[in-house]
Amino acid sequence: MKIVMLMATVLMAGAVNADQYSILSAQGFGFVEASKFPGARAQFMARRAAKVDAQRNLLETINGVRVTSGTTVKDMTLESDIVGTRVKGLLQGAFETQSNVVQEDGNWVAEVTMAVCMSSAADQCRDKPTLTAALQPSLQGASAASRYTPEAASSQGVTVAVGQRSTGLIIDASQVSFSPMLDVRIQTQQGKELYGPGHVAQGTNWLNWASSTQGAAAMEAIIGDNPIRVNVAGLGEQSQLVVTDQDAVRIFSSNLASDDFLAEGRVVFVVAGS
Repeated sequence: MKIVMLMATVLMAGAVNADQYSILSAQGFGFVEASKFPGARAQFMARRAAKVDAQRNLLETINGVRVTSGTTVKDMTLESDIVGTRVKGLLQGAFETQSNVVQEDGNWVAEVTMAVCMSSAADQCRDKPTLTAALQPSLQGASAASRYTPEAASSQGVTVAVGQRSTGLIIDASQVSFSPMLDVRIQTQQGKELYGPGHVAQGTNWLNWASSTQGAAAMEAIIGDNPIRVNVAGLGEQSQLVVTDQDAVRIFSSNLASDDFLAEGRVVFVVAGS
C-alpha cells in the first residue's frame, strides 16, 4: 500500500458567513492498488490511509496556530506535557467534513478532510471540544492589580456608573495589524486589562472571530441581538488590543448592567485577515 501525502490547511467558513475562523481543517490522501485487495477492502484501506494522513496533517495545522505573537501551540506542547495531552485529546475528537473515494487507472484514490474546532461559533462546533477551551487553562490570567476596576477609572477622574444594557461586545481590530491567536487581551491605555483568558470560567469558549463587523453582528448565538461595538485604538507591547479610556468605561459600565457578558465569553473580535 502506498500513501500519497499532501498537506492543505485552511480556515473554513462556519455556518455564519462571517465566522471563517471557527474551524481548522486539513486534507489527507490515500492510494491503494485495487488488484492487490479484493472487493471493498481496497476502498476501505484507501480511505483509512487518507484519514490517518489527514489527522497527521491536522496536527501540523494545530501546532502552527499562534498562541501569542511569538508563540505557537507547538511551542507550548514542547514546554508542557499537560498541553500536549490536551492537544492530542482534541485531535482524537477530530471530525470528518468531507470524503471521496474514486477508482482511477485500476487504483483506489481517497481524499478525506478532517477538522477540529477553534471556537464554538460554528453550528457544528456547539457541542464539540475546542482549541480555545483546551489551551485556556495554560494561559496566565492577569493579576488583580492589573485588572481594570472602577477604582482605576476613578484615579483618572472618571466615574463609572451602570451603563446601557447590552448582550455582548464586538471588538473591531480590523484597522490594526492583528490576526487571530489564542491569547488575546483587551487593555486600556493605562495598561489595565478588561478582558482575557482569566476573566472567564475554565473551559469557556471566550474567543470568537469574524472578518467584518456585519458578520460579527450576525453571530447572535454568541453576542445576542444588542451588542456594543468598540474600535481598537492600537496595540500594546505584547500585542494586546488597546481601547481608549472612554471606551474602557463604556465596556465596563455596560457589562455591569448586563449580567457580566464578559465572564460568559460573549465577545467577538473582528480582524481584517488571517
